[in-house]
Amino acid sequence: LSGMWACRLTQRPDFSYEKYRWQPDNCDMPNFEGRHFLTRMQDKTLAFVGDSLGRQQFQSMMCLITGGKDSRNVQDVGKEYGLVRARGAIRPDGWAYRFQKTNTTVLYYWSASLCEIEPLNPGNPSTGFAMHLDRPAWFLRTNL
Repeated sequence: LSGMWACRLTQRPDFSYEKYRWQPDNCDMPNFEGRHFLTRMQDKTLAFVGDSLGRQQFQSMMCLITGGKDSRNVQDVGKEYGLVRARGAIRPDGWAYRFQKTNTTVLYYWSASLCEIEPLNPGNPSTGFAMHLDRPAWFLRTNL
């Protein structure tokens, strides 16, 4: 993972907040264990699709699974999903990582909506857009 995703790189002097726990009434919920999660998700893909909120959820999940540590077990598989940085782009449209021991893939794809969006008049920069609710976004149609 890139340095910007390092889970503990903050100016905060204490990390006691990491021990906080939500405990529902009448339910014993075990602590999250990344390796147990990966075992349950063996040979599966977990996809986060959306805007910056989805990206933050993806980053949080990656931090939970890895404990914020680099691992040779994690492989960047973004190319398999077309998640490569286009010429002139600041970043790719998303990221995809595979945990090799369990063949579990966790990915994020940036999308303003879950459906196809099409300009009403492609030649007019100030045109409106049509949301085709019956047509999933390209990434969803292609990969999921």
